[in-house]
Amino acid sequence: MYVCAHEHAQALAAEWCGARLDQLADVPAGVESLPALLATLIDDWCEGQRGLAFAWRECQLLVARDPRYGPAAQRWRTLWAGFWRHVCDRLGILGAATITERLFDGESFLHMMRWRRSVDRAALDELCRGWGNWLGGALAGGAPWRDIGRACAQRSAPLPEARDETAERIAEAAAAIVALGGVAGVTHRAVAAGAGLTLGVVSHKFRTSAELLGSAFEVIYRRNVPAGELEAELAAVTDGDGRAMLDRLGERPGAEEFRLATSELMMAAMRDPALAPFAAQLRYLRGRTSRLFLQAMIGRDRPIGALDAAIFSSFAIGQGNAHRGLSDGERQAASLAETEALLAFLRGG
Repeated sequence: MYVCAHEHAQALAAEWCGARLDQLADVPAGVESLPALLATLIDDWCEGQRGLAFAWRECQLLVARDPRYGPAAQRWRTLWAGFWRHVCDRLGILGAATITERLFDGESFLHMMRWRRSVDRAALDELCRGWGNWLGGALAGGAPWRDIGRACAQRSAPLPEARDETAERIAEAAAAIVALGGVAGVTHRAVAAGAGLTLGVVSHKFRTSAELLGSAFEVIYRRNVPAGELEAELAAVTDGDGRAMLDRLGERPGAEEFRLATSELMMAAMRDPALAPFAAQLRYLRGRTSRLFLQAMIGRDRPIGALDAAIFSSFAIGQGNAHRGLSDGERQAASLAETEALLAFLRGG
């Protein structure tokens, strides 16, 4: 039944793609036509086709835990690959089709998290404009709307301070539940059982679901990127060595678990308005790791900005989504090829 539901959703999504392509019959060629179109398509898909967008994301998560959803996930991949191949071909930038598809995947995932509509839409325009700059060999430039989003997110949902031993124990239990079965199992009662504490203690330390999920995300992120370790690793790598960068990213303990758990938390933020502050954090306070990797890959003599980091973060999220269900070797090979293709554009080659 669930597979049939996905087939129906894919048929409707294919109709949406076809209708969009019909509207592009007289599209002006050139990379300069892409940014506005990309932002429009992302917003149209996330706002106008929200049910279909959720179906796509649910399938991406399901295939990570159940290989029986592999064929359904592959049909989604085929649909989007064909769509972006047609779009980029009409714009005369066919070589950018796959990497633009990855950016669409990642940024449309993030754009489903609603925070402040006007700020979110303006920041989306900035990111797509930055992507167009990248394809032309230039860095993204400034992003005043994203800067506003980041400042507001910091004020409304500041990063948690150091916790006591009991709170840390609760956070560890919440993270373990997310990693094993997704956010649906993260209730105060389940976390209390996992931590070996009473429900009252857990409720006192973390009063809301948003706080509990936020603590889980922090633990997962901290495990994946221990303080100072990543900076030291990248300092030892030669600038521009994309393969070495990706090897370090892929070899990190729990890297795929981190990506999957993060996707689960994002899905929760999309569905629950009470998690709006958390959604703001995920949208606008991301990119620290991406910034380090991107800076090392393009060279430290070419300083990148916050928008560049956000673009690379969205691109990486799209890669993680699209490659879910592949073997480790297949995933690593695909990520390397796509990242090298992206860097070729960014370097003006």
